[in-house]
Order: sequence, then C-alpha cells, then structure tokens
Amino acid sequence: LQKAAEDLKNEAKKKQEEKEAAIKQRVKPLDVEGKDQAAVAKIVKELYKRVCTLEEEKYDWEFKIRKQDVEINELTLKVNDVKGKFVKPILKKVSKTESKMAKFTKMADMKAKMGSFRTQLKSTGQSKYALKEEEEDSGQPKTPDWRSD
Repeated sequence: LQKAAEDLKNEAKKKQEEKEAAIKQRVKPLDVEGKDQAAVAKIVKELYKRVCTLEEEKYDWEFKIRKQDVEINELTLKVNDVKGKFVKPILKKVSKTESKMAKFTKMADMKAKMGSFRTQLKSTGQSKYALKEEEEDSGQPKTPDWRSD
C-alpha cells in the first residue's frame, strides 16, 4: 500500500512538472523590471489582446466540437435506421406494489365518482323494467293459454 501511494505521488509530480514545462515553453517570462508606466500599460494591452484571441479560438473550437457531436449523433441514428437496429430506451424501474396501489386508489376514486353521479340523478317515478299492473287488473292471465283453443 505504501508503494502504491508513493507511485501515485510520483506520477502526480511528473504530471505537474510536465505542465510547468509546457507553460514555460509557451509563455515568455515578463520583463517589467525598470520599465515606466507607459511601457507596462503597453505590455498589459498586448497580453489582453492575446487573451482575447485565445478565448475566441477556444470558443470556435468548442463550437466545432459541439457541431461535430451533433452530426455524429444524427449519422448514428441514420445508420441505425438503415440497418433496422434501434437503441432500446432505458426503462425506469417501478415497484409493482406502488403501481398496484395507485391502480386500486384510481379505481376507488372512479367508484366514488360514479356513486355520487347516481345519487344526483333525478327519478321519474316510473321504472322502465317494471311489469304493467294493468294486465293483472283486467283478469286475463299474464301469458296466453294456448291449451284453451
């Protein structure tokens, strides 16, 4: 474990030294010693212009990378369409008990709504399926008697 920790420290030091060497190679040291106010202002303006150009280049590169990523995604979709292969979406895991409980509560709500709907209906006083009492009062049998003929 100690050797692994030492190896990690050595790798970190090597990376840091490589970064510093690359920065020293690209960036020139500033000579502001013994210069007057105007010369220092001129150096600052030059550095500002350099930073602005570097930021513009950085933005351009980022834009190109984003554009290429979009093109890559579109082309992969076209290739999948041509091949007939489709990417399966990742489904969200849902516990069965929660879905069943939600279904039961939904059904209970529907029954409650139907019950309140039925109570709000007005009754006409007549039953659609009730037998007519007139047939009983007239003295005739409810069903025709075919044996009497």
